[in-house]
Amino acid sequence: MVKKYYPRDIINEIKPFLNRKEYIAVVGPRQAGKTTLMNILIEYLRVNSGFTEDSVKLITFEDRRLLAEFESDPLPFINSYLPEKRNLKKFYLMLDEYQYVDDGGQKLKFIYDTIKDLKIIITGSSSMDIKGNIGKFMVGRMINFNLYPFNFGEFLRVRNERLGKIYREKNPLVIKWLYEGKVPEEKSKKDVFATEMKVEFEEYCVWGGYPEVVMSNNDNVRKKLLYEIYNNYILKDIKTLLELATERNLYLLSQYLATQIGNITVYNNLSEKSSLRHRELKEHLNILSETYICKEVKPFFKNPQKELKKNPKIYFLDLGFRNSLLNNFNALNKRTDSGAIIENTVFIRLNQLYGDTNNLNFWRTKTGTEVDFILNIKNEILPIEVKYSEFKEEKIPRGLISFINSFNPKKALVLTKNFWGLAEHKNTKVLFTPVYYL
Repeated sequence: MVKKYYPRDIINEIKPFLNRKEYIAVVGPRQAGKTTLMNILIEYLRVNSGFTEDSVKLITFEDRRLLAEFESDPLPFINSYLPEKRNLKKFYLMLDEYQYVDDGGQKLKFIYDTIKDLKIIITGSSSMDIKGNIGKFMVGRMINFNLYPFNFGEFLRVRNERLGKIYREKNPLVIKWLYEGKVPEEKSKKDVFATEMKVEFEEYCVWGGYPEVVMSNNDNVRKKLLYEIYNNYILKDIKTLLELATERNLYLLSQYLATQIGNITVYNNLSEKSSLRHRELKEHLNILSETYICKEVKPFFKNPQKELKKNPKIYFLDLGFRNSLLNNFNALNKRTDSGAIIENTVFIRLNQLYGDTNNLNFWRTKTGTEVDFILNIKNEILPIEVKYSEFKEEKIPRGLISFINSFNPKKALVLTKNFWGLAEHKNTKVLFTPVYYL
């Protein structure tokens, strides 16, 4: 039986760079689909660009024999895969799990400078190694892309293609509002697809977007898959690769962070719960970030006298992973953290869209007034408030009104449970849209 590959949004980002000279790095968490993405790229090159089977090869360094050969003598290793009679087209070599390679950056630079008409695409599960240790040798020679678990649109391609088509019609309306301020033609109304969309969206919020988890319909299987993702993460990325965190400390820290999503980080509490000193705590938080488990969102401030300016919030990059740490896969209507889960889900999407530019913040005053997210797009600030409740009319949240009064943004966004609408406050246009269309 031929395995079905579901399209990933990142493919369209990568395509323009396939014919350029620079190498490509695809980095993301374990089990996010990096190997599958390589196979999708291979199929694309063969079908759309006329490359033969001999012109595109995929190698994984999970195979320790191949890893040892490459580390010992990289140039003959690479040449052994090149066709003897080469045409003018590039040869594509895909090196999976490249983070295992010692001195990988130096080796790639040597290959890049030595072999012509060769395009290498590498994957890795540690940003620390791929973008740091390797990237410093490949400045101007490599383009980096982040591959995360499925976003909601990709989730729908697997779970409900009919709703996926609707999402692909509505989502560009929200994106154009964010980028261009273009007002959707949707009238003030309840979204007609809200009932169906809510079921799928809340399923996504509980189980997350890891591909194998999404493609399973058995809850026990999904729980086991998520447990194994964490277990493999500890055994491979932490103990073998980074050689810093202990399993117990990292588990305690991760589990406590799972209870704190969307809250202001209190480092003393994190130290106490994880039994880590402050310096060790910061190192472990950095590991969680570099290996795509959690990410900090820093406060937005212009007036240090009134606004928070130091302590961040911490969100998870997959909620199935987070809920597995708590062993809680109850439906949203049966749990007390549903609001935090929806907020974290919005973070996941915003991080995929804008996180690489570090233009994502939150706003909170010392008196507790807050807005969930602040985007900086084209040097314009855009506040986003998450209100997962039934709307019948445009009602701007108080925190958002306070932000508008203070900063006068041109536009703002309120993410609702079911409602489209448009309002205005002090020349700031506020779009109301169902959260699942983001």
